[in-house]
Amino acid sequence: MPSPVSLWSQRLPEEVDRRLDHVEANARIDLIELHAELAIDLVSILATRMPFDQAIERYLESMNLEGDEAEAVGTRAVALIGERDLQDDLAREGTRGWGFDWRYATPLGALRLIKRLRERSAEEQLWLELAAARAEEKLAEAHAAQAMQFVEILQEEVDPTRAVELYVERLRLPEIRARLVYQRVLAQLAETLLPRLPDEDEEASAAEAPAAAPEAPAA
Repeated sequence: MPSPVSLWSQRLPEEVDRRLDHVEANARIDLIELHAELAIDLVSILATRMPFDQAIERYLESMNLEGDEAEAVGTRAVALIGERDLQDDLAREGTRGWGFDWRYATPLGALRLIKRLRERSAEEQLWLELAAARAEEKLAEAHAAQAMQFVEILQEEVDPTRAVELYVERLRLPEIRARLVYQRVLAQLAETLLPRLPDEDEEASAAEAPAAAPEAPAA
């Protein structure tokens, strides 16, 4: 069953709908580029721990990207990796593993190895969570800028809240990201749309201003 937003958006003027389509298409292209850049950032963070393709997969998983979107982001991320970066990645390949170490050849050494592996895994998980949190902020910022264009295009049709809802629906944002975008756009709009209350200094000045002299009676 279509949502209420979908029902009213189907009645938009044709030219308005075309402008929204244009913004949406550009938003999708820009977001793929942004995701790819963020994935490459994670590649550099995890360079000493895993090859670039595995790091990109970790990014896709942490951001819940699937299907065509994940494929597009992964392909673009690989394209952004330069030849020199690929050579550096291959050169690191032999140093990423733990390799054989005689210190781990005893029962006590094996326990130490397990402990180190757990610590390394916990550290990688922390890095992934921090990278994902930073990525969400950058994505919310990018979405807010695009959603603001929806608000401007639809200012003669609907109120700003509905315009943001339409953007969120058309881009199919996850619930948490949608809330971030909605909150961010409305906070920006509040700066210009909310009535401004006088501050204490203005109220004090108004109270101290002398009252206007009464008009003289007409002759």
